[in-house]
Amino acid sequence: MKRHRIMVVGSNVMTVQRVSSHCLKQNAEVFPYYSIPTPEEIALFEPHILVLCLPIPEQFQHQLLQPYILWSEQLVNDISPLASTLTELSDCLHKFL
Repeated sequence: MKRHRIMVVGSNVMTVQRVSSHCLKQNAEVFPYYSIPTPEEIALFEPHILVLCLPIPEQFQHQLLQPYILWSEQLVNDISPLASTLTELSDCLHKFL
């Protein structure tokens, strides 16, 4: 069975680690990235989906070709797909993968 690849992106190390740990429980290959990757760096990992831990520069989201989930523990209005709990993150991952 082919494992899905998830790239977790963010500047807060603890948040990226917590989200990455949860994604590992989904039986996926997880690549935590503690900054903003270049398109070339994303292409090296070939993720099926990205989890973007806010705050992330908005222009970064617009250049992505892969589906992504936004993660924030803060309430953010009108952003989709946004997950703010691990249950919501699991639900979003299951929709995309």
